[in-house]
Amino acid sequence: MPDPDGFNEEPQSPLALNEDEETWDEAIWGPKKTLTAEEQAEYDAWFRRKVQAALEEARRPDAVSYTQEEVEAMMEARLEERIAQARRHAD
Repeated sequence: MPDPDGFNEEPQSPLALNEDEETWDEAIWGPKKTLTAEEQAEYDAWFRRKVQAALEEARRPDAVSYTQEEVEAMMEARLEERIAQARRHAD
């Protein structure tokens, strides 16, 4: 089956791998978190399943998409409503 998203290509991790200690970049995992090959494979499989499910959902005919501006406007409205609720509750 064709893969238009390149999902089945061999991934190239954007995270730096410290070759000496085989640890993932501390900014992502925290201090000196060592992952075994099995943990790395489990995470990779989990991540691929999540991405595949999201791609399948996005391709559904009834999928709803929003622009960045629409999302920002919705979040701003939600935030303003929460602030208004907090003010009413405080009074």
